[in-house]
Amino acid sequence: MVSEAASDEDYFRAYARRYGAQVYKGTRRPLDPEGRISSLEGIVHSTIQQRDDLQAVVDQLRVELDRAHQMVGGASSSREDPDRSVLEGQLASAAARAEDALAQLREREQELRTTLARTTTLEAEMAKLRLRPEAAEVARWRQEAEAAVCW
Repeated sequence: MVSEAASDEDYFRAYARRYGAQVYKGTRRPLDPEGRISSLEGIVHSTIQQRDDLQAVVDQLRVELDRAHQMVGGASSSREDPDRSVLEGQLASAAARAEDALAQLREREQELRTTLARTTTLEAEMAKLRLRPEAAEVARWRQEAEAAVCW
């Protein structure tokens, strides 16, 4: 990735936003809520793009399925052209699979938004109270974030 970042930290944040990936920074660095937030924002953005792309596919499949229904409906008998009936069945199956995938992606997007909101709230509370998280809290947050990323 070509970047005009002034520091490694800026580069990692830009990379996370662009590719929606958690950037490994090693164990020597302290917890970086802003980096985690940037990473989650990148993942949410990527998920939204995937959702929009999948929605376009679903819409196109529905249009094709409607055309197939019209063609089969216009024929006097499906026995006359069984290929049309097969095509209609395949399109219906593809549309159903795409709609299921879209529903799962919407659920994933909501989970990511919830995780992002929780992380942002926790970061704001930590900044307000100027507290450093306990090691157990850090481990729990990392596990939650990794679970959200690994979906």
